[in-house]
Amino acid sequence: MDRAPSVAALLDPTHQVVPFHGRETELQALLRWRDSPAPQASLLLHAPAGAGKTRLLRHFRDEHWDPVEHGRLLVVDDADRLPWQDVFQKLQDTLRQGPERTRVLFAARITGWWWSSTRQRVADFDHEVTDLALPPTVQDRVTSFALACRCFADRLGVPAPHEPPPNIAGETVLDLHLAALTAVRGDPCDVNRTQLVRTLLDHDAGPFTGRLAEDHLAVATPDDPDPDLLARAALRWPHLVPRLDELIAATPEVVPDMACDSLRIAAEIGSLRTAEHIARQIFHDERFVVDAVPSLLTRRLIDRAEGTLERAEMYGMLSARTMLCGLREESVEASMREVECYRELVRQDRENRPLLADALGDLGLRLINAQRREEALAVSEEAIELWHDIALDDQETIPQLATALEQISHRYQALGQDEAAMTAISRATLLFQELAKTYPALFRADFARVAATLARRYLAEGQTQHAADSMQLSTANWRVLAQEDPRFEPELARNLVVAGTMLIDLRRAEAASETVKEAIDLFRRLAVVNPETFRAELAEALMRYSQALRQLGEGLDAELTAREAVMAWRETGDRKGLGTALLVLAQIADDLDAAAEAVEVHRELVAEDLVWNQADLLIALATLVEQQLLHGCDDRALRTADECLDLCHRMPSQLVEFFGAKLAPVLQSAAHALSESDHHVRALRLSEFAVDVWRSQLPKSSPGPYLAAVQQHACRLRGAERRDEARNAAHTAVVLWHMTGLDLEQQPGYADALTIYGRLCVETRHEPAKALQLAQHAVRIARAVGDPVKLEFALETVREAEAALSWS
Repeated sequence: MDRAPSVAALLDPTHQVVPFHGRETELQALLRWRDSPAPQASLLLHAPAGAGKTRLLRHFRDEHWDPVEHGRLLVVDDADRLPWQDVFQKLQDTLRQGPERTRVLFAARITGWWWSSTRQRVADFDHEVTDLALPPTVQDRVTSFALACRCFADRLGVPAPHEPPPNIAGETVLDLHLAALTAVRGDPCDVNRTQLVRTLLDHDAGPFTGRLAEDHLAVATPDDPDPDLLARAALRWPHLVPRLDELIAATPEVVPDMACDSLRIAAEIGSLRTAEHIARQIFHDERFVVDAVPSLLTRRLIDRAEGTLERAEMYGMLSARTMLCGLREESVEASMREVECYRELVRQDRENRPLLADALGDLGLRLINAQRREEALAVSEEAIELWHDIALDDQETIPQLATALEQISHRYQALGQDEAAMTAISRATLLFQELAKTYPALFRADFARVAATLARRYLAEGQTQHAADSMQLSTANWRVLAQEDPRFEPELARNLVVAGTMLIDLRRAEAASETVKEAIDLFRRLAVVNPETFRAELAEALMRYSQALRQLGEGLDAELTAREAVMAWRETGDRKGLGTALLVLAQIADDLDAAAEAVEVHRELVAEDLVWNQADLLIALATLVEQQLLHGCDDRALRTADECLDLCHRMPSQLVEFFGAKLAPVLQSAAHALSESDHHVRALRLSEFAVDVWRSQLPKSSPGPYLAAVQQHACRLRGAERRDEARNAAHTAVVLWHMTGLDLEQQPGYADALTIYGRLCVETRHEPAKALQLAQHAVRIARAVGDPVKLEFALETVREAEAALSWS
């Protein structure tokens, strides 16, 4: 005779003893979400334990989802029990599977800060994120109860009872099923939840899982409860909260082994003493750095702060922790509360102004992180004004003023306000220079650092001589520091590499090679003493040296140095560095095998972390396309280009924005190579993506690269014989130049734009007289700026325009 099914089996939502029914309103909401136009969308279905989330998820997936018609569906049940790293991995997997239409359906018992953290991070994957509250029980309770009674009776082979459903406080679908199963077994069901659970346990002692296990714990009260189970049960059974407090107080060592969701619950519903116990255990535990638990604890512990100063410090800590776990808006709110506390302290005593200025600086950083850039700028400027006032009263605070100016320069640059950024960093450099003269032991290193930053700003603005002078000043100060104290030798070597890289960008190959060679000699000596620390930096310096040698025309030495860099990276075991070195070798030596190996290395890195390595794989693929075309492997190049384009379409906009400055030039180069090989369809698609990438950089960079990309795209269109489209794109570039506010008579890029547009006007027989004027204007600019290449291009266009006019 078959054994009767257990209580757990009968009530298990995955067994569907009681078939899915009802929930029409929620199903309609899910169907609207499914059919929404957003290509990627996520939704959180949340409800108390036992409300039927799992049943609804399974029904929706099995009956209302067709992968062919609706795309990809990822279901994450019990999402609140997963650490962010696990959710992150699942989302990365959807990106790996191609640019399909994607829906991610989360289910959880609670919302709160864990969901706010997850929601903000999921939005970074370009997902439209919403949530849907599921009522605890179905609308037609009478029908649902009768159906459950019939199904349980059929399974147990007994008559079905005919009675109305009981009234249970805070009833869920599972409670209704508990009552139905109790009635089927012949016991009174019009009782409270505790009595229902106890009655069923008399028939079946377990084992139980999920909510049944929590209910069993609540009514059986064992002597040695599982901490995770106890925390989850306490969320619904208030009488268990003191028991949870007692357990953690008696055995605080259990805390590190508890699950993240259990700790979140304990942090929120436990006593203040419990929160303190948990805080001591996890505040310095790296596993929880990106989780909301430390933030929840800090928010609670603020209540015990004694006085305004301690409360301000606690809000500052809360702001930092919420930012780390993705709670961006919450981080801003905490930072604003911190600022208000310090404002109150300043009203009490003006000596507290430095504390307020520091807090304003932190608030500016939080606002930038929350994409509230204009507010960030206003707050940072207030901090600068405050530091100015403080410095007038106390000259010893000038270093803080200089540091604040350095910080705000970075924020101006992030907002694309290059002139303001240059002004701020110039002032910071002058202040640190004066401080270094007076107190060299204290401030020479700061001066050397900001001088290098100033050099990079000069380079970005095209002021090459100022850039070189500032970098030379920086390295000179690092040399002095290293001579006075050998502990600064590593920093000197690092800055020599930075200086050499800048000189490579400035096309000063001889100076670059000498500078990087000095760094290599230092790193070789340092690596003998401490290879684990300095071997990777030596490998990086060798890569830069090979690039400088290539510029010098020392092809064989450049190749040998690049190969030495690859060997050095292999010895370190750093695959990311190895992948970069292989790409450098491929470009220097036209080494197809090195490019192919670089792609494979980056594929391995992507398998570990798609988000941080996807851009590098894209760069490797673009480089491989060029090498395959160079070696006559066109069919393979086209397949590689297709994979490259596929990755482009998968990449979330936040990653495009973050990695765009290093991504776009390589894609433009690959597009040029494809166009030169007459593979125009793929060339244009890559070129279009590169234009979009540079457009995404406009808020934080000069318009030059974007304008150049538009002009190059016009050239790609011309190469594809789509001349009218090319002329329109070139005209767009000219218009964009006029919107920059720059002195166009000093811009060689503008001369190029005029020439390209003029050439296309001639070729399409569109206003040849206007084309001649444009080309002549380009000639004047090219002569004024001393650019012989652009001048020759413009003169050639003038001749073609004159010929076209003579024929007309």
